[in-house]
Amino acid sequence: MPAPSQPAAIAPESATIALYRAALGTVNVGRYLPVFERFDEEGRAGPSWNWAAALLTLNWLVFRQLWGTALVYVAAVEGLVLLVLGLGREWLARPSLAEWGFLGAILVLSCLIPGVYGNAWLHADTRRRMTRAVREAKTVREACAALAQRASSRKRLLGLVVINGVLAVAAVGAYWGLSRWVGDRPVLPTEALSEVVAPVEPAPRVPVPPVEPVPPAPTEPVDPPPATPPAQPVADPVAPEPTPAVVSAPLAPATVPAQVPASTPAAPQNRADPVQSYAINVGLFADAGNADRVLTRLIDAGLPAYIQVVDSPNGQRTRVRVGPFASRALADDAAARIRALGLDALVFRQ
Repeated sequence: MPAPSQPAAIAPESATIALYRAALGTVNVGRYLPVFERFDEEGRAGPSWNWAAALLTLNWLVFRQLWGTALVYVAAVEGLVLLVLGLGREWLARPSLAEWGFLGAILVLSCLIPGVYGNAWLHADTRRRMTRAVREAKTVREACAALAQRASSRKRLLGLVVINGVLAVAAVGAYWGLSRWVGDRPVLPTEALSEVVAPVEPAPRVPVPPVEPVPPAPTEPVDPPPATPPAQPVADPVAPEPTPAVVSAPLAPATVPAQVPASTPAAPQNRADPVQSYAINVGLFADAGNADRVLTRLIDAGLPAYIQVVDSPNGQRTRVRVGPFASRALADDAAARIRALGLDALVFRQ
């Protein structure tokens, strides 16, 4: 009487399945075996969805030891991103919108393609490793043992989780430190620097006042004796002016009677020039709170500080200034007091 046949549930698996199981390792092997069997029955590895390959592409490729595919994936994604951010800005009419569109398309493709073809990549690599192991071993058991030694394990998976956690913590710390440094640092863009430097250059106004007193010289040649004594008292009050050289230079060589009436209107003309005042740039801040703190320090120090909100290519900025001052000397004294507080101070003419 023939012996009863062995139930299919406990029948020994084929050599191919045993090799697949050894090459895949112990992590999710039951998920890939039916897919690989279907690929073998169809005679080709077609598209099939893999969530791990789609959402954690680089980690999945490293865990499954698909090194060549991982290098190609990284090079393709980085190349496309650099192409959009580099050359794309010169070609696109509206970079702010088009760049985000292209980057979004790259992100979708970088998840979609590995998710659809990840199983096919793993099947092809597993078949290559199985063929090499069978050629090098004498029996199927030895080939399975060699494949199991190199297969992905839970220890490798735990190592990848730890590495990803460390990288995430380092990225968050770097972002927090950089944002704090940028927020506390006063920003002086190039346009603010040009406002400070450019107005100082036009200063050829000093030689103009000596030219005007020359015509009145011949008008009063009649009374030189009485005009001689008051010449010195007139020069004394002019001396404390901020620019004494302009007033004293024409008095020495010219005739004393002629210069007395001419110098009298010249002094009030220099004093009544309130348009030419000076101010001090302290800084341009991206954070309005930092600008308010600097403004409070300046006001507590007794300085006439004020703020202005300006637009820049990077958004709104808050400018802190001190002034106005009637002379450059007063502005320089205030700038020295500001620098003593540990702040920047750039004097410019308004």
